[in-house]
Amino acid sequence: MALRVRAQACKRCRRGGSMGPGAAMLGPDTAYGVAHAGESCSVFCALDRPSTPVASWSRRTLRWMGVEMRQVTAAEVHARKVAELGLDSSALDLASPEAIAGALRRMASVLCPCAAPTLVRSVVRPLRGLVDDLDAVRGLVEETLEAMVAHGDILEHRDVEEDPGSGATTLLYAAPASFVPRESGAVILLGVTSDQLSALPDELEDRVEYAAHVRRLSPLRGENLRAELGQLGLAEVSHDRWLKAPRAESPIQCLSRADDLLDRAQPSRDVPGLFLLDPARSVRFYRGRWVDVRSQTGRFVGRRSQAYGAALWSYVQLRNGNPERLIDFPVAGGRWRGCDEAWRLQMAIDAARGEPQRFKVLPGPGKTRVIEFFSPVPMWARRRWDAVGELVPSSGCLFAYKLPEAECAEEIRFLRDELWLQELIGR
Repeated sequence: MALRVRAQACKRCRRGGSMGPGAAMLGPDTAYGVAHAGESCSVFCALDRPSTPVASWSRRTLRWMGVEMRQVTAAEVHARKVAELGLDSSALDLASPEAIAGALRRMASVLCPCAAPTLVRSVVRPLRGLVDDLDAVRGLVEETLEAMVAHGDILEHRDVEEDPGSGATTLLYAAPASFVPRESGAVILLGVTSDQLSALPDELEDRVEYAAHVRRLSPLRGENLRAELGQLGLAEVSHDRWLKAPRAESPIQCLSRADDLLDRAQPSRDVPGLFLLDPARSVRFYRGRWVDVRSQTGRFVGRRSQAYGAALWSYVQLRNGNPERLIDFPVAGGRWRGCDEAWRLQMAIDAARGEPQRFKVLPGPGKTRVIEFFSPVPMWARRRWDAVGELVPSSGCLFAYKLPEAECAEEIRFLRDELWLQELIGR
């Protein structure tokens, strides 16, 4: 017989009477002393030590009732709660990225809409006493939450307050249970369910593959996951809508848009700390393409220093080394990071010159392939590979991803059509 302790109202704010979000993460059977997080008045008050006599029964009374009480170790709590998140407790603990992502989804179903710090605290505080370095885990929780927002499990929207003077704040919302279909028949699972751990029946849930914050489901022979998940009520999300990628266009169209913006820019004078990506240098050695301004003439992707903060990404027109016009990335109203816009523009410049950037496909372990890249790519492109593959150590290139064989054809076509890259054959 397991002892379940009913949560009482907080001794400081008198809020409570039911299990709070912290309890939703750790579960009702976790000893309140192991995961106590009640030093401040918050939604975690439900984890405070109960003040009523129900929590102060003696061992003799409990034995008389047929209840055996024992002290559990941190390792046992890790194993039990990881298993309750639907994960392999023999391979993961509560500080693993997979468990943290699962806890964030569970807490998002309870707390959202809420601010990001609220969601982070709801996962971090119950771990006090269960992990050695709470600050390091907090950093990992923040990174995982950021990745989940980018991935689409949790949505971020600006919330305009009724008071005009209060400005706009950013709130997080739990995305509905949904999926992104792949040409291979596999699906990428997104979103949160409000009333249970998973929207899938047990026979499908047992086959879900977890990699950090990503959840994938591969079909069995003859299985149509797209139709089956639709019948279960999960919403289908197209690749374009999921990635929020730029519209498809040719390198010339991309370059023309940037040139039009530069033509309308105000004349510029001296630009301190300017350095350039030289399109004449090899596309296989990205770092070697960066050069100082000397006597160049033309239009270049570059970076310029500023008094505070990181260097800005820019598109600049030079004549004999003197800046004439300049625009900074991201452009006004842009949806992507400055570096993403600059890297895509450089891809267009290289392709328009007849020297497109390259990628290389190599055999990987088992039924996998490794794709090597020699130049950086926008974040919205890497999200695809984070979802269907994994980043692997590499040498002789800038970075590399390992993908299942079944996914490679779709990704190679994406590289050629959307990023204008060319496959490097041989050495």
